[in-house]
Amino acid sequence: MASNVIMLIVVFSLILVGIVGTMVPLVPGIPLIFISIAAYGWYEGFQQITPKYLVIIGAITVLSVIIDYLSTSLGAKYTGSSKKGIWGAFLGTFLGVIFFPPLGILLGPWLGAFIGEYIELQDVGAAIKTGFGTVLGLFSGMIFNLILALIMLISFLIIII
Repeated sequence: MASNVIMLIVVFSLILVGIVGTMVPLVPGIPLIFISIAAYGWYEGFQQITPKYLVIIGAITVLSVIIDYLSTSLGAKYTGSSKKGIWGAFLGTFLGVIFFPPLGILLGPWLGAFIGEYIELQDVGAAIKTGFGTVLGLFSGMIFNLILALIMLISFLIIII
């Protein structure tokens, strides 16, 4: 009995870290939630967490990874970004999160896209527009993934209760 409670505490803790990870770039939030639920399923012998449920949660995980990659670049492309602008946004996100948390999560992608686009076009107006489009795409993806993470948490709670 005590080991079940400890395992649930560990799984819930990892799920909560995964939920936070959906809002922090470079932290694999949804995959962490999937791994936590799958580990609990393995622990309890796949009685409550069935293989069918894991396939559904796995599909949600794959969807979230696709959304992660597409959202920023679609936001950038929507505003006419070049490859340098997209790469700048990616590098800006990475460097912003590492060196300037938590403000870097906002400024890093915008500044990176701005610099990359300015290098490509030498046009401040286009670079500003691309920076905003990139950040809009990034945050749209984060919100979508947060919703998916909450759906995964709620479904897990329904199954184990």
